[in-house]
Amino acid sequence: MISIHPNLALVPIHIQDHLKLVELMEGIYKSAYSHFWTDQGDWYLEFCYNEGNLRKELSRSRSHYYFVVFENKNVGILKYDFPFSPREIEIPNAMKLHRLYLDESVHGKGVAKDLMLYIEQVAIENKLDFIWLEAMLEKPQAKRFYEKMGYEWVYTYQLEFEKLYPEVRGIQIMKKRV
Repeated sequence: MISIHPNLALVPIHIQDHLKLVELMEGIYKSAYSHFWTDQGDWYLEFCYNEGNLRKELSRSRSHYYFVVFENKNVGILKYDFPFSPREIEIPNAMKLHRLYLDESVHGKGVAKDLMLYIEQVAIENKLDFIWLEAMLEKPQAKRFYEKMGYEWVYTYQLEFEKLYPEVRGIQIMKKRV
């Protein structure tokens, strides 16, 4: 366990946590994104959180995958990978903030900000130059949050997921120098 402050911690995700992860993400992801998908996000959840994919992600030495625990309750996930550069544009010596999903109950409580500051420390300690992430264009509140945290637009492209409505396929790569 990694303690970020007395009320916030990260607990590593292991393969035996698969069902707990799926259950948590069913609620968090669908609450935020179900209206983006023709199937309410079922395909995407299965794609990302099936046991085989979890096993593959956990086996990579560059991957760091955690449950976010706030006031002794699992309220989300955090996953970052380094070193890792996007396929679409070169960002050298970088960390990818791959997944940061939080339950609505902790929105506005500083949890996301504390997690962003934590990964910046990890990047600095590992002598990385950048952190990058992808933000959906149709989630402007997320983009505003990342901009407040110092992230800038780098590149925009379209996701090709068949079950994702075409009008919400736009995604931005954002980066921050650390």
